[in-house]
Amino acid sequence: MTYSPNHVADGHQLSHLAYVLTKDVEDLCRMVDICSDVADMPGRRPDVVDAERTGSQATIGPSRPTEDIALNSARLLLQSEISTSTAYMVHAITYVRGVTAALDRALSTWEGESPDENHGGHDDGRPDGAAGNVGGAGTPG
Repeated sequence: MTYSPNHVADGHQLSHLAYVLTKDVEDLCRMVDICSDVADMPGRRPDVVDAERTGSQATIGPSRPTEDIALNSARLLLQSEISTSTAYMVHAITYVRGVTAALDRALSTWEGESPDENHGGHDDGRPDGAAGNVGGAGTPG
């Protein structure tokens, strides 16, 4: 699904968006598992053959397998993306928790409860307020 800032006008209902988010998170979980498994492995690289194409592998200086693994650009890129993705996921969790809290408060109000009874004095994590502790020490998530 392509992102549109006006999902309701585009005919998307909240339940449909929650379904799409669930499927996307399932895909993300599979990708995270794969990336975690390979993040510390050496990246794949094609064999380099000599100029005469005899099939023998060309060598350029001494072999340094530790450096080749540690400084492999594909591996470094993957680790960088994992780090960046972690930061984005903290924000995504905050937004989802904020939406859930806001819906919960609205439902409680609809059921006749005072908004203060259900809110508990905590911020809901929406972008217009300070977010709570997501994934911090002693906090699940």
